[in-house]
Amino acid sequence: MSGRRLVRLFPLPNVVLLPGTTMPLHVFEPRYRRMLADALDSDRLIGMQLLKPDSGDGARPAVYSIGCAGEVVHHEPLEDGRSNILLRGAFRYRIDSEPPTDTPYRIAEITPVGIAPLPSADGTGRSPRDLRRALADGVRRLADGVGRTAARELPARLSDEGLVNEAIGRLGLEPEETYELLAMNRLEERYAWTLAHIEGVQRRLDFLSPFRRPNEDPRWN
Repeated sequence: MSGRRLVRLFPLPNVVLLPGTTMPLHVFEPRYRRMLADALDSDRLIGMQLLKPDSGDGARPAVYSIGCAGEVVHHEPLEDGRSNILLRGAFRYRIDSEPPTDTPYRIAEITPVGIAPLPSADGTGRSPRDLRRALADGVRRLADGVGRTAARELPARLSDEGLVNEAIGRLGLEPEETYELLAMNRLEERYAWTLAHIEGVQRRLDFLSPFRRPNEDPRWN
């Protein structure tokens, strides 16, 4: 996808959507009810935008420049006008400007931003298949180590970007950390950071393993 276009902005303080991942949201503010209605009547896209820390509470609090457009793939209207929705990350973009609008919500002119694919071999000689396998193995071992067996398997059908983004979504990162990963322009860099993070967490778990009490949930020992 290329070329500038307009997207509706949904600025939130602790939410970062990644392409290929899904996110449930509860829409209750009147301005965002209107935004959702307009999206459902057109392209079903909403731009998820992370607010900057200490951005204030004015009409246009500051947001980061990179966002992710989410497609509304499920909509559950509630009796009082609120809605539960499910977004699927569609594409990454950069905000170019925020033109004046008569809508109660913000609109941005954006440029979709792609990401450089994995090279045939990374800096350590690993192929995309090697990186995918290392990521799946790391997530599986980490999930077992913290007692989250339901999160141990990454869907093999995902693209290279979808796979690492799905793994990132399971790591419980801070919003600013996830944003930094979203803003990376090379998939190789995103894989390297994620694999290093998983390895670091796993080393800490291994170090603490002898001190855990037996027969108790490893997440709490």
